[in-house]
Amino acid sequence: MEWTQEYTAHDAGIDREHQVLFGLVDRLHQAMLKGQGTEVLGMLLAELTKFVGNHFANEEKIMAAMRYPEMLAHVQQHDQIRRRMEGVAARFERGETAITIELMLFLSDWLRNHTMVTDRRLGDYIQVERKFTAYVERLLSGDHRGCRVIVQDLLAEEISFRDLYVGLFQRAMYRTGELWMMNKISVATEHLATTITLSMMALVHPTTLLNSPRNGKRAVVTCVGSELHQLGAQMVSDTFEFLGWDSFFLGGNTPVESLLELLGEKHPEVLCLSVSLSRHIARFKETVKKTRSRFPGLEILAGGQAFGQGGAEVNGDPQVRYLRSLDELEAWIANC
Repeated sequence: MEWTQEYTAHDAGIDREHQVLFGLVDRLHQAMLKGQGTEVLGMLLAELTKFVGNHFANEEKIMAAMRYPEMLAHVQQHDQIRRRMEGVAARFERGETAITIELMLFLSDWLRNHTMVTDRRLGDYIQVERKFTAYVERLLSGDHRGCRVIVQDLLAEEISFRDLYVGLFQRAMYRTGELWMMNKISVATEHLATTITLSMMALVHPTTLLNSPRNGKRAVVTCVGSELHQLGAQMVSDTFEFLGWDSFFLGGNTPVESLLELLGEKHPEVLCLSVSLSRHIARFKETVKKTRSRFPGLEILAGGQAFGQGGAEVNGDPQVRYLRSLDELEAWIANC
């Protein structure tokens, strides 16, 4: 049994240990086929069992350090294999079992399935985490070119729109906001990170958004009043575009009357209002009231950190829906 690139987990460290595992299983198999004695088989089985335990421990340290979201299920698989291997080794040592074809088939099937499915997901996650860490480091240092290289590499690898926007852009900006809240970065650094992220999102348009088939539906997306935090609203607009809609993004500082005029021109299915600062809630309510009086049947979506966790400010109008995330927006679009 030989390890080939077909079994790569997309992580060099994990692949090296897998190559050793494949080699140990193959040595055990060859020794069984040659009818080598119990002592040789026992030594090989013990070596394999020990290495499996060490390999699993190494993977579990990596998963814990990176807070791997699938760690529980992955460790459960490890525990099942570990118990079976240790049980076989103990019974073999007591002379209660032999190295059989059935055992070798189990080991080979486990190695192939575990490396190509479970461990590959872990390896992919490790690669994403490393790129995320590198991206955030470059983002906070103002390294526009470094960020661009990472994003272009991801686009060349055909990363999904969701993974790029949610897994990289949104997550990196959440991390930036956390650092600002802890006074670990300045307002200027936060604004620089936002500007760079907006320019990175612009790279996606010619490669992803412009190639999405249109469905004839329209959305108008805007930030309420003098709101200057436009990144979230831009992500919302791009999500509509990626999913086939024509989205009209107005940014901030659009007078309400101008917004209403555009709604009359474009006849959208939905208006999306973004509010990041709580002091703009009153302006949000005014915008909703004027929109509702002019376009009583128009559905309105609201989002942004100003609404906190519950979006209580929008609950008074049954035609205004509060969305907490891009995932919820995608779900709404899918049902629209």
